[in-house]
Amino acid sequence: MQLLYAFLIILLHLGLTGQTDALLQASTWQEAASGYSLRFTPDGTFEQDYGENARGGRYLMGRYAVDSTGHMLTLSVDYFLGKSRLPGRYRRGQDFYLDFTIDTLTATRLVLIDRLTDELRTFTAVPHDREDPARRRIPKPELGKLKLPEGWGQ
Repeated sequence: MQLLYAFLIILLHLGLTGQTDALLQASTWQEAASGYSLRFTPDGTFEQDYGENARGGRYLMGRYAVDSTGHMLTLSVDYFLGKSRLPGRYRRGQDFYLDFTIDTLTATRLVLIDRLTDELRTFTAVPHDREDPARRRIPKPELGKLKLPEGWGQ
């Protein structure tokens, strides 16, 4: 009977650990070194925001996949979206693939190790901004009266 209780306690502990996908999607991840923010969505896409003063484009978008063990993360980016942002060493065929080992993943901290360069990337969780990313990209028009070009309306 004691063996059964011990077995149940072990299974209960293993069952209470968070799933990798759910932890990745739970918040926006802000990189400690650069301040870039990384968002994962339930439909398998990601968005990396380089900030307002970014040259060559503000956003890097693509798809992500986590392997069956939950220890490998692959970010895939279309060639045309990544050619100005990503080094050529990540290119395989027509697309870019960034492979990471998930070193640490908790509700507040994410540590990724780049499998190609062994670079360590550390992120902290920040609350989601509830603004729709598509709405952020639209420049806001100036409010004022409608003006016709010269010569019109005469």
